[in-house]
Amino acid sequence: MDVTIEQLDRVALLRDAGLDALVRKHWGTNKGATPEEKLAEVRRLNNDLRAAPGDPERGRSLFAERCATCHKLFDQGNAVGPDLTHANRQDRQFLLVSLVDPGGVVRKEYQSYILQTRDGRVLTGLIAEQTPESVTLRDAKGEPTRVARADIETLTETSASLMPESLSKELGPGQIRDLFSYLQGEGPAKGKDQP
Repeated sequence: MDVTIEQLDRVALLRDAGLDALVRKHWGTNKGATPEEKLAEVRRLNNDLRAAPGDPERGRSLFAERCATCHKLFDQGNAVGPDLTHANRQDRQFLLVSLVDPGGVVRKEYQSYILQTRDGRVLTGLIAEQTPESVTLRDAKGEPTRVARADIETLTETSASLMPESLSKELGPGQIRDLFSYLQGEGPAKGKDQP
């Protein structure tokens, strides 16, 4: 089973000794990036961005593939995370810090929760709906999961973002330039067909 570092980090937030022992046994210890390492990553990416221009069309494809699952930009994508169309996209430093450290600042409406059920399942997502009978979480792919309140062991707010911290490391320098070219661009031309 493939498990991401972000998923392991969320399990650690439960502070359950049994789960912590299982994580250590199967995946070892994850300490995450230090603030200094995050700053170094921002600097490295900034240097990559200064090296050459990017291609906004390739960036648009990358956005659709990597970001649109959660974010909307120019009417493309989903509203799991913030709509980037009117975000501070011209501030490169803001975008870089948000990419490298997505949990650094998380607005209340995008606060992530960890739900542990009585039968041992662990779910992570945004609260999409709450009733006296159930809680519905929306995961990073936008998929809702409804859980009856009687089946909930714990529901904990977390400071972690649903956005993976590893995204910047998964993209090469050219891809970062292409993505930022699209993110910081003016969007599709008026009247031009959009996918």
